Amino acid sequence: MARAIPAIDADGHIMELQSEVRNYLDDRWKGRDTQLWPGGQPWDTELSGKLELPYGYHRGLNAKQQVDIWNRICDDHEIDKAILFPTGSGNMVKLQEPDYCRDVCRAANRHFATDYMTDRLFPVGVLPMRDPQAAAAELEYATNELGLKGFEVLPDGLPFGLGDPFFDPVYEAAEKCGATIGIHGTRHWAHEWGAGKLKTFAEVHCYAFPAGVICNFTSVLAQGVSIRFPKLKMGFLEIGATWLPYYLDRLDEHYEKRAEEEMPLLKKKPSDTFRDSSLKVSLEGKETLLRETIDFVGAEHLIYATDVPHWDGEFPENLEELRDANNLTDAEKNAILHDNAAELFSI
Repeated sequence: MARAIPAIDADGHIMELQSEVRNYLDDRWKGRDTQLWPGGQPWDTELSGKLELPYGYHRGLNAKQQVDIWNRICDDHEIDKAILFPTGSGNMVKLQEPDYCRDVCRAANRHFATDYMTDRLFPVGVLPMRDPQAAAAELEYATNELGLKGFEVLPDGLPFGLGDPFFDPVYEAAEKCGATIGIHGTRHWAHEWGAGKLKTFAEVHCYAFPAGVICNFTSVLAQGVSIRFPKLKMGFLEIGATWLPYYLDRLDEHYEKRAEEEMPLLKKKPSDTFRDSSLKVSLEGKETLLRETIDFVGAEHLIYATDVPHWDGEFPENLEELRDANNLTDAEKNAILHDNAAELFSI
């Protein structure tokens, strides 16, 4: 039997334990027992056990147990490599004490590199993004000394949109080090996007992920990040991809009337600026307009993600559907399932 088209999971997850991160804190914080990241609403995300997590995943597994699960997932589904995003540590950016935030991020990155990284599992780190100089220094340390290939940036808890020059030191460091910036959806502080008006987790989760990511996609594209930093590797993750034609059309409309004053770095309309960039967007399963989206932006901008072990993932069905899709060429499948992620994360 011929081997299935190989895959790289561009957005899997670990459920890191604060107790294990604490093992890597500097001595000055050893006596402190406060939470390592701020809390949010106490939602019943798995409906009190009604929604089972895949592969025997559950909260409380240590790093070794999670690595064992991920190795089994890769073996069972012909996944060559997996990029693993944290589940809680991205929220460390919201810590208001600058020194504590910086050191907690470093402890998390040490933990990920030491306890999760293998020859096919690549955890991404976290950065104190509200202090761009400290974030740039941490990115260089975690890339050069720890071997991390990318960093999760959540869209909430930040002073500006991620296209603002405030963040340029981070992008300069990422471009220099070849590190990836993964802008990842969240519902954690969804009130920043107006989700405080909603009353159920389903409403908040459905709305907040795209609201936060698209807000920052707007900032990144309109402020010309891909033009100012042409070698920067950046992805927008966990909201699907079929919003791209609608939203790029909408940005093009504003460009036509306001570009000279408000998008001065863009010499082409936003849709063409995106097509010319190396920006990537991850797929969700069962996107009915995937063919049309590929025709609009090109397969080279799309990457595959399992989202394991989150409750709303559609793995492994989404992987098999992409491998078997009769409306995609083999070249498009190879690009989406493997090559684009290999390029994005330098693997």
